[in-house]
Amino acid sequence: MLMAFLLVVIVDGDREPTANMYFRNINRCNYFSDRIERGHYKRRYRHGQALITAYCTPRMVAEETRFWD
Repeated sequence: MLMAFLLVVIVDGDREPTANMYFRNINRCNYFSDRIERGHYKRRYRHGQALITAYCTPRMVAEETRFWD
């Protein structure tokens, strides 16, 4: 078993299916959670998206788990 970080996304109070979005590194996971919350697109930051929340949570996963980083 390995420790990984699961990206969790909540849109308008409903948890999105992110069961396979594992990262080896908490900083990489936090990068994506930050971009999802802020709505970052090749330009400067847009105003925060009030109905979208994203965060990373630690999980123990099998060694053969696919990672996003």
